[in-house]
Amino acid sequence: MRLSDSEMLSLAKSFGLDTAFVLPPTTSRADIRIRYFVPDHEMGVSGHATIAALTVALELGMISNETVRVETASGMFESRWKRRNDDKVVFTVEQRAPSFGLEMGADEVSEALRIHPDEIDTSKSPIQSVSVSRAKLLIPVSNSMVLDAISPDFDAILKLCERADVTGFYVFTRMSLQDRGDVDTRQFPYRAGFPEDAATGVAAAALAAYLARYDLDYREGENTFQVAQGYAMGAPSRIEAVAICSGHKIVGTSIRGSCRIVGKDIQIKPR
Repeated sequence: MRLSDSEMLSLAKSFGLDTAFVLPPTTSRADIRIRYFVPDHEMGVSGHATIAALTVALELGMISNETVRVETASGMFESRWKRRNDDKVVFTVEQRAPSFGLEMGADEVSEALRIHPDEIDTSKSPIQSVSVSRAKLLIPVSNSMVLDAISPDFDAILKLCERADVTGFYVFTRMSLQDRGDVDTRQFPYRAGFPEDAATGVAAAALAAYLARYDLDYREGENTFQVAQGYAMGAPSRIEAVAICSGHKIVGTSIRGSCRIVGKDIQIKPR
C-alpha cells in the first residue's frame, strides 16, 4: 500500500507519537528506507524509532543480514543486530561523531524549566548544544527529584530551541535512581505535537559523547552509558548509548537496545 506524505502525517497525528514508515530504498547502497513523522512534521531520523522499525522489519522478513544499511532523510546509517541466548534481538544503530555547539546560561534555561538556577549543576559540564544527527540542548540537573518535578514553560522552551537551533531540551542527572542506570533523562521536544518523549535515541547518543568528553576526558575505546528515560511520565525506557574515543577525540557514537512488538495487523485504509 502506498501512502502520501499527508497520510503519513495524519497517521502520526492519530497515534500521537513518533511514527516510522518502512519503505523500499531509493538507492542500491541501502537495504531499507525509513521515514519518520511526529504529529507536527516529518523528522530526518529518530534513533529509538529506527530500532523499533528494524525489529518489525526483521520479524516480517524484510531484512536478514546482520548488518543493515538504513536510508533516511538525514542520510545513511548502519545498524547491526544480534539475537541473544534469551531470543531477544538487540540492535545497534550508528550515529555520527558529535558536534559541540552553543553553551547557554542557567538563568534563562531554569526559567523555561521552572526550576531554581541552583538546581542546574554546571560544576562538571555546561549547558550545551550537542548533535550526532539532530542537535539537542543538554542540561545537567542536580538529582532525579529535581528532574521528575520539572513542569516546563513550553512556550519558553520553543523560543530557546529556536535561538539555540536545537530540536529539544534533553535534561539529565548523573544521580540515577534506576537499577543499573548511569543517567536519568527527560526530553522536551521542539514542535513535535506532544510535550515529552519516553525515549530519544539521537539525544542519548549526544549525551554519551558529552559524558565521554566532560566526565571521562575522552577515555580511549568504547564508552557505554545506560540512559533511563520516560520514568517521570510512566513510560520507562532504557537505551545503551555509546561514544567511541581515539586520539583524545570522539570518533563515533551509537545507540543499542531492543523492543517488544505489542500489536500487529493494524488495518490502515488509504484515502
